[in-house]
Amino acid sequence: MASPAAPVPHQGGLPVGTDGVEPAPEWVDDVVAAGRFGSPEAIRAGLLPEQVGEFDVAFDAALTAARQTLRLDQLRQVLQVWRRVALLTEQDPEGYRRMLAAAAEVRAEGRPRSGSVSWAELRAELDV
Repeated sequence: MASPAAPVPHQGGLPVGTDGVEPAPEWVDDVVAAGRFGSPEAIRAGLLPEQVGEFDVAFDAALTAARQTLRLDQLRQVLQVWRRVALLTEQDPEGYRRMLAAAAEVRAEGRPRSGSVSWAELRAELDV
């Protein structure tokens, strides 16, 4: 993946990485996350115990895809996503744990939590 300071090649008007894959959207803390969690081992160590199994499954699937396709794009994407998760977890472990519990509650009940609003309602409220 190209560094933020390096020019990103374009193909058909869309920026692409050197492997022909569109780069993931930049996140303000991607550089921090990459520096703090530069290896799969560091990412795994930065997760809550209840997140480790999900990371292991995603990482294993990405490694398998890389072996089968000889491409690293899925592996890069998985590592980027989980670096972000590890950084957010490190910044506020209990807050992240509460978010996971709320998401599990919504999935289990099959409906939004009390007091929540739809995306359309939020956009209308923000006038966007």
